[in-house]
Amino acid sequence: MDEKKLIEQKIFNNTDDYQDIMAIPYHHSKRHLPMNQLDRAFQFAPFGALEGFSDLIQQKTKDYARKKYLNSTEEDKIKRQLEYLTNHPRKVDISYFNDESGYYEHLKGYLQKLDWKKGRAEFEDTSIVILNIRLIQLLNNNDSPKKGS
Repeated sequence: MDEKKLIEQKIFNNTDDYQDIMAIPYHHSKRHLPMNQLDRAFQFAPFGALEGFSDLIQQKTKDYARKKYLNSTEEDKIKRQLEYLTNHPRKVDISYFNDESGYYEHLKGYLQKLDWKKGRAEFEDTSIVILNIRLIQLLNNNDSPKKGS
């Protein structure tokens, strides 16, 4: 017999430590029905709650594959534009990556609130992650993008 089997046999077949409780009869509860075997097995599957989690991660990975990340110069430009909009309310056309859909979307509106701690810009009824903003264009009165912004 190999060494591993000898160790297993010594560990799992030695019941000397449990002789005092081996003869005690099993007590069946009068208040609770016995748990069925399937439910009993589930309590020993701690990662069962994470079932489907890897599929969700794969889907989000596919969604984020479409995202274009800005370089530091472009990020600084977006931050300066947002700072400008906090002091000079103007209607803008925002191109941003939507985390929910996994695609770029446009939003036309006015900046309501800028929260640097949370990294979010609030527009009327939409909150956008600042790092997801790709382009900010000022709009004229007739809602067409203004050149040079």
